[in-house]
Amino acid sequence: MYPIRVVFAFILLATLAGLMLPVTLVRPLHRNNMGFICGIVSRVMYRYWGAKLEIENEQRLCTTQPTVIISNHQDTQDMFFCEALMRNGTVAMGKWELIYIPFIGWLFYLAGNIMVKRANKEKAQHALSLAAKKMRDSNLSLLIFPEGTRNNGTPLPFKLGAFRLAIEAQTPIQPVCISQRTHTMNYNKLHCGTVKIKCLAPISTIGLTQDDVVDLAVRCRKLIEAGVEEITQSLPQIK
Repeated sequence: MYPIRVVFAFILLATLAGLMLPVTLVRPLHRNNMGFICGIVSRVMYRYWGAKLEIENEQRLCTTQPTVIISNHQDTQDMFFCEALMRNGTVAMGKWELIYIPFIGWLFYLAGNIMVKRANKEKAQHALSLAAKKMRDSNLSLLIFPEGTRNNGTPLPFKLGAFRLAIEAQTPIQPVCISQRTHTMNYNKLHCGTVKIKCLAPISTIGLTQDDVVDLAVRCRKLIEAGVEEITQSLPQIK
């Protein structure tokens, strides 16, 4: 049943992206596009999967100043569930190759998200500097998955880009933990389970320099891994 459901989920997501494209054509790259679009898409996708959403300290997602929001990155199904993290004034960072995905990639770009060519380190670093300026100038918050790729349930080391960006912009970091769905959700069931999100206390970068990047990344990784374990264990486990 799962392969069929996931195929239809991608079709549904692409359909929603196509329906939302006019919003981004009316106000391309607007800072509130993602908050509006993801609010609708998240409700539809959670209903499609029969999933329940619980968010602890949700007010921390409604940032009042530029913030780098970081979270664990699990698997392809993040495309269905992580829209719940987006609010007005928040955009995401993604790889440039997304633009080649019809409707979904086009919407991602036009909605104002920041796209990076990760294969070219020089261009990627330049993109981070531009992102820091854009955050300050437009009062934007930025969602980044610092593992850089799907971890499939096994935490990976954090790449340093998100932390270099936060220090350069002197913006706080908002760590967010998402429960491990491989342990708590059964996609073969009509009501597949609960996604729990916990927003930890923000971490200031005021006064930090690029010499502090590694220590900051390690600190955030430990906090998120502990938080993910805690909220995952608080949910019913798949037998």
